[in-house]
Amino acid sequence: MKRMVKKIVLLSVAILCCVAVVWGGAWCSAQRDSSPCTEVHIVVQDSMERQWVDANELENYLQRHHVYPLGLMMEQIDCHAIEQCLLGHEMVRKVECFKSPFGHVHVEVTQRIPVLSVVANDGCYYVDSDRRVMPIRRQINVDVPVFRGAVSQRAAAEEYFDFVVWLSDSRYWKSRIHDIHVLNPKSLILKQEGIDAKIILGSLDGYVEKLSKLQKLYTKGFDKIGYPECKEYDLRFEGQVVSRK
Repeated sequence: MKRMVKKIVLLSVAILCCVAVVWGGAWCSAQRDSSPCTEVHIVVQDSMERQWVDANELENYLQRHHVYPLGLMMEQIDCHAIEQCLLGHEMVRKVECFKSPFGHVHVEVTQRIPVLSVVANDGCYYVDSDRRVMPIRRQINVDVPVFRGAVSQRAAAEEYFDFVVWLSDSRYWKSRIHDIHVLNPKSLILKQEGIDAKIILGSLDGYVEKLSKLQKLYTKGFDKIGYPECKEYDLRFEGQVVSRK
């Protein structure tokens, strides 16, 4: 009998402890939700790599759009609305917003990454790593390939983007080609770093084979005997590199 009573007492104590913990957690949560937001922490996570936007600008942006949470009750703050608002900022790529105890709201922002630049007949802009048009800004100072001339936004975000990705992956060409002139979609001219001769690529059809052919001429020929004084190298002819003085 004593053993049975002891078990009942221990079980009752355990149940009371569980109830107390649950009630205490609920009470603390209610207290937190009913308290005001006292601090907003905005962190630009990749600010050491690029500085297109800072925390002050993002704070002002939230204030202009009436979703800045400082002073609001924690239960009234919509983290999703804050994220969606900041995703509308022209320099922001990703946002994560969350609440923490003691009335703090945290906002973590990642910036957009330019992949190529366009100086076109209809305006100047970047294309970012998500293939989206990105506006020019004074703060942005990046060394990316530049496309000039008759460049459409569709082509910049599709075939020209793919071409730049290939260039950046090429140990040989990534540091040599930064300036691409587009006369029309079937006539691209590449300017080389440190070499006066331009490359007449023609269209982007078969550009890997075309540039591989010229690379072989450079590395197995000109790098050993010296570069001739040529005005241009024409890659538009199948299986040939035509040089013109």
